[in-house]
Amino acid sequence: MTQLMLHERHRQGGACFSSHGAWMLPNHYGDPSSEYRAVRENAGISDLSHQGMLLVSGEDRIPFLQNLVSNDVRLLTNDKGIYSTLLTAKAKMVADFHLYALPEAILVEMEGANAEVVSQYLSRFKFRSRIKITIPAWGKILISGPNGGKALQCFLGGTLPAEENALTRHSIEETTLFCVKRSMTGEEDYLLFVPEAALNRCWETVLKAGAGFGLVPIGHAALETLRIEAGRPYYGIDMDEEIKPIEAGIKASAVSDTKGCYPGQEVIARVETYGSVKKHLYGLVLEGAALPKKGDTILHDEKEAGWITSAAFSPFLNKVIAMGYVRVSVAVSDPNLTVGVNEARRSARVVPLPFYRRR
Repeated sequence: MTQLMLHERHRQGGACFSSHGAWMLPNHYGDPSSEYRAVRENAGISDLSHQGMLLVSGEDRIPFLQNLVSNDVRLLTNDKGIYSTLLTAKAKMVADFHLYALPEAILVEMEGANAEVVSQYLSRFKFRSRIKITIPAWGKILISGPNGGKALQCFLGGTLPAEENALTRHSIEETTLFCVKRSMTGEEDYLLFVPEAALNRCWETVLKAGAGFGLVPIGHAALETLRIEAGRPYYGIDMDEEIKPIEAGIKASAVSDTKGCYPGQEVIARVETYGSVKKHLYGLVLEGAALPKKGDTILHDEKEAGWITSAAFSPFLNKVIAMGYVRVSVAVSDPNLTVGVNEARRSARVVPLPFYRRR
């Protein structure tokens, strides 16, 4: 896709280039608080094409991935995906992603932009496996909010995926699209995977079809607030190669206890057996109006108890909220903590995630 095309979609509501040529989501299109309300009350649309995708094809693709990822690839069906991680031998996360079975390949779809890192990591284990790893020329569009499904129905015309992480295939003007139902904001969210050649046209058509349902473009600032309220950790912000899935609270959905061997499996089993989780990702509600920064220290009785990973002002709670890692022994014994140092210090309280859940 050309830089001109991306700048044009930015003008209309879409992705753009940063100064070094990488794709990025605009911070906002107008007022982030209005964009937030649109998703909570009506519908929003975002171009997430800057995020990573891979295709793993070839006749050995199932056993190849089964030996490497933390979830059971055999659970994949033609209409239902799975969530998984790629771990080191010490069970630290290289990446998290969703897997979907397409007719001739498995789509490895990431919310971070580390497709090249994952491709290189997987390639180290190819050996004689009959597989091919490619980065597809596809874009990704998020349609979110209580009216998002109605807006998308006007565009697709067919049946939308009914269950979380379910996938449907659609043909629009001889272009094949894939639609996935997966909540990223705490609402009823859908993702469209679209060939790059049709991405601009798809964006414009969905935006027009959804106008009657209050569908508006949503930028990064509003999406971050929605994501944090929904308590969804993001790789590169709330998770990295120093964090295990069980510490990030994603073990139940991303790790199989029955699939057999994969890198990090012994460490995961040992932690499960002996309960040796020392830190965990928690929600925090903070006093005051200033947002803490990533890496700010969390204290308990003047001793370091953890650190902040992401924060936002929550319109839902009318409070500053954050996610961060806290020592489990502290979080379960006394939820009242402080964040920051010196004059920037303020009170915080540990709360369960998510902060927001649609009734």
